[in-house]
Amino acid sequence: MNKFIFLYLLSSFLFVHASDSVVVQSKGCVMEVNESPGVLFFKTDDDISFVKYKYKDGRTENVQMNCVAMSFPDAVASGFVQEADGLKIGTGMQPLSKASRVSGVNWFGWEGIYYSNSYCFTAVLEAGTDHVFMIDACGDEEDVKTTRKRMLSLLKGSKTYHVEYEGG
Repeated sequence: MNKFIFLYLLSSFLFVHASDSVVVQSKGCVMEVNESPGVLFFKTDDDISFVKYKYKDGRTENVQMNCVAMSFPDAVASGFVQEADGLKIGTGMQPLSKASRVSGVNWFGWEGIYYSNSYCFTAVLEAGTDHVFMIDACGDEEDVKTTRKRMLSLLKGSKTYHVEYEGG
């Protein structure tokens, strides 16, 4: 009987622990994301959130998560362009790169890789009706590819929404 109770309590603890999530807020945009090793979240005094990603070699990368007050279609139109062969990223740059659709629990968005003086990853995600998260990271190609892969994995199980924000 004691073994049964111990196993039940242990399995309950592991289940609760496995579903731990972190709430990230940047201005009024909120994201609930599952905890992940090597990834931390922090906020500046200006209420801007960052994802701190730790590479296997110990280096870290801070990826900013901006909250922008605009509709999702307007956000997409400002950084993406519709062409005959699909949505592309990098408006005004040549060549344009193909964008990919991404989604989470209650949102969808677009992401892509482009080159503008360095290798870059960008994503725009719904955060309520009239707000979006914008995520950008530029740098060494291999680093950006690694960061992108990790970010997309994190975002897959996330939930986003917007709350009233009283900050500056």
